[in-house]
Amino acid sequence: MAEAVEQVLAEVDGPIKLNDLTEKVLEIYPSSAKKPNAGIRNHLRMKGVGKSIIYLDKETIIPLRVDAPGVRFRISLSRWQVNKGALPFFPSFQGWTSYIDEMQAFMLIDEQGTPAPTDVVSLKYRISGLRGDFDVLAFKMSHWFHKHNVRRNDSILVTIESWEPRRFRLEFEPEKKRRIHNEEIEYKNQELADILFDILETATHEQIYVNKAIPTAYLRLSNPRGYPGDDWTTVLNIDSRMRRVDFHITYPERRNMMERMLTEGQPPFDEQDFTPEQGEQVYQFRAALKYRNDIWRRVEIQGNQTLAEFDSILRYEFGHDTSDHLGGFWKLVRRGQTRRFRKIELGDIDPLGEGTGADIRIAGLGLQAGDRLKYVYDFGDWIEHKIIVEKVESPQG
Repeated sequence: MAEAVEQVLAEVDGPIKLNDLTEKVLEIYPSSAKKPNAGIRNHLRMKGVGKSIIYLDKETIIPLRVDAPGVRFRISLSRWQVNKGALPFFPSFQGWTSYIDEMQAFMLIDEQGTPAPTDVVSLKYRISGLRGDFDVLAFKMSHWFHKHNVRRNDSILVTIESWEPRRFRLEFEPEKKRRIHNEEIEYKNQELADILFDILETATHEQIYVNKAIPTAYLRLSNPRGYPGDDWTTVLNIDSRMRRVDFHITYPERRNMMERMLTEGQPPFDEQDFTPEQGEQVYQFRAALKYRNDIWRRVEIQGNQTLAEFDSILRYEFGHDTSDHLGGFWKLVRRGQTRRFRKIELGDIDPLGEGTGADIRIAGLGLQAGDRLKYVYDFGDWIEHKIIVEKVESPQG
């Protein structure tokens, strides 16, 4: 099937509907499977996206060899890169290739089409906050940097000349020239951020793989071949809705294993600022057992009260042991227009009223009528409760 898909894609010279593509594949590779189209679609999603194709929308794909040439992106140069005279493979070209061994097959050319040096070297790099140095692979560019008198905060504008094989054209841009385009760059940055966030919001899981998301997002830009905005890593750094964790783009509250180790015991949620008036407001919740919705309680609590107090009330109202087991809260945020929610951990509370979420106040959760929380009593038996904010109002009398 993979060979049949590759054969069909080799003949495609523009956008193609998924149904049309699967029919062509089945002509070459007939299948007796109950749902042969599903197998082909799954193969495209798992093996093709970011490598040979991207989805223009849910039902339309286009080969990258057709649509990627001409796309432009920016590499912003740091002091470390300039001092080393090198372009690290990650993140400079991350998202545009999947495998480090492909570095040897890269072709970099300058504005005149002359091949630029592509010697691959291993360099030491230190990450702020972590001990020790890390090895990073990079293209050695000392001669090219010296030729253009490259300085920190200058940029390299990259144009994809060819997808198969990978060929990138490099154009030097000094920082002073970039500043002329600040307004245009801000617009491009916002457009890219919105597209990436939409991809994240509609993804099955709460993260998207960089090598699939980046080509998809760039090719969905209104003018991917025009003057480029900042590189996608910079765009993520200035957008509070997302962050990069290892090889994925995810929500800001998600942490990798190293971050969890470094922040163990610290509150996972930063309480939002609120006014004295908001602290006096009364929050009315409807709390029910997740798998017994007929067992429910209505709870009223003020904004200045804490999750520890909320935990104590729920333990009492549902008849849970008030002297044993941990409780925990999560805020549920709807992901785009889907029926899925992402779970933002607020913290745990022990029977003594302490824990990572104990001191967070209700008003600091930023809740409005219709918002949802999840409460779990006893992390062993995992007794889960659904909580909905019914209304938020000023105190009576």
